[in-house]
Amino acid sequence: MDKIKKFVKENLQMILLVLCGLLVITGILAIVFGAANSGGVIKVLFIIFGIVLIALGCSLVFYAALIATDENANFFLYDQRSKRNISIEELDFERVNKKMTYIMTKLVANASKVWTSNLFEDNREFFDDNEVFAPLVAYKVIYDLADRANESIWHLYLMADKSVIASIAEALEMNSDSDLGKAVKYLHENAAGDYERTQKFLADNKKYIQNKMTKYVKVHISKF
Repeated sequence: MDKIKKFVKENLQMILLVLCGLLVITGILAIVFGAANSGGVIKVLFIIFGIVLIALGCSLVFYAALIATDENANFFLYDQRSKRNISIEELDFERVNKKMTYIMTKLVANASKVWTSNLFEDNREFFDDNEVFAPLVAYKVIYDLADRANESIWHLYLMADKSVIASIAEALEMNSDSDLGKAVKYLHENAAGDYERTQKFLADNKKYIQNKMTKYVKVHISKF
């Protein structure tokens, strides 16, 4: 059953076009048969039936076209207002960050969950299917932390399990950013109950994180 569902999902557009062809051909044949029939009522019914089938076929073409548009819509490039992908040259950090904020709302219920649970482990199914998002989620987590003025969030960061920080570092290493990953681990391990050093480090490196996120998306744009 799962294989059938997968086949239908991957070939839905082709299936719709085949059904469209069958409906249109059947509709034309019904109209021709009705026109050739001498009976008044039967003639009208066949012609109406044929027109309905052709209309259904045309509606399937329209739906198939919508599916094609959705398939070509890039997560980071697609613009809801213009209903098209913007050029990669127009892609900036503001758009990347906004899109990643949306992803984060799907992965964690609130900001505190980032540090009280391991979002990479808790969302294993998502990352198994969307591994390319892992480094971006890691960058987003530490970028948002740099912006946090709420002391309670910082205290949750200080109390976070080592495995949570290690998962973030591992995700950063997927983008060959082991230096930042090591820095994040080192600062957490040596915080000694004081988050100010980490806060300053992240604030000083906000531009770096912005650039890494934007560049990562552009390099891997075809995967989104």
